Amino acid sequence: MKRSIPKIKDFKAPAGYFDQLPDQILEKTKPTRSIQWMNYAAAVAIFLVSFAVWQLNDSNPRLEEVSMDEEVSLYIESQYWSAEDVLGMVDNPEQILDEIIAEEMVFEVDAELEEEMIWY
Repeated sequence: MKRSIPKIKDFKAPAGYFDQLPDQILEKTKPTRSIQWMNYAAAVAIFLVSFAVWQLNDSNPRLEEVSMDEEVSLYIESQYWSAEDVLGMVDNPEQILDEIIAEEMVFEVDAELEEEMIWY
């Protein structure tokens, strides 16, 4: 059962094959000019879009300047502070209460005057 392996004739490369091989490989892998400028154009476009998004995106909203009275009112309205907390922070709470009462009285008088001026 012994098989005999046929003898292979010596293989010889064509003359100058290995001298020309690197040039042939480089010629096949050389990128074309049209693809190269498209790569640069794509890179520039990505840069411009990224720059525009970065400039137009305002991640730090500008804070409005609010007076102290408005700020205190915002804290009270949001129920972060109660009226008692605010009165506890001041030196003279009676004066603030008197101012609040005076403001409410003005609003009540204005409302009564408007009701009197309405003629049916």
